Amino acid sequence: MARCRFVQPDVVRLSLSEGDWIGVKKRLSVGEERAAFQQIVGEINPNSGWRKPNVEMLGIAEMAAYIVEWSLRDAQDRPVAVSVAAIKQLDSATFKEIESALAAHVEATEAALAASKNDPDGKLEPVPTSPSAA
Repeated sequence: MARCRFVQPDVVRLSLSEGDWIGVKKRLSVGEERAAFQQIVGEINPNSGWRKPNVEMLGIAEMAAYIVEWSLRDAQDRPVAVSVAAIKQLDSATFKEIESALAAHVEATEAALAASKNDPDGKLEPVPTSPSAA
């Protein structure tokens, strides 16, 4: 059977400190990658190719594209839905922790994808990111 060239909607749970976790897409589709990139591209001069990034969305756009669920709760212990607005409200330490976990996940996924290209049956192996939080 030929390999599937479409991104599957697999979700991986990444552990954070204090028992929290984020559920992230294993991989982004090209459309999801481009939509995230579009959010960080502020202004483009089509004549010269000059670009001015939307600094406000750096890091946030990728998080919003990857994260589908999380265990984070507000000050009244209510679940907080994943959204760009919620990501912008994170404290700096939590943002950096999520950013690091996501970077490690992306790196591991890309390494697994590269290794699968050498695999005769072309299947992706499970991504060895962080252990699943219960």
